[in-house]
Amino acid sequence: MSIKGFHLIFITIAALFCLGFSVWAFFFNDRDTSLATTIAGAVTFIASILLVVYGVYFRRKSKNIIV
Repeated sequence: MSIKGFHLIFITIAALFCLGFSVWAFFFNDRDTSLATTIAGAVTFIASILLVVYGVYFRRKSKNIIV
């Protein structure tokens, strides 16, 4: 596996973990309804979107450079 493939897999896994944490923070955390949990959920949701955007950008950028 190339370093490009590993990087894309790592970015995908990171985005899925961020998305999973934000879903947990918004919907499944019944015991703690504090503002900090809501903010953490929002930040990780935004991070998951940014990771997907970065993954697409990296794939397009490294299409012809990295083999």
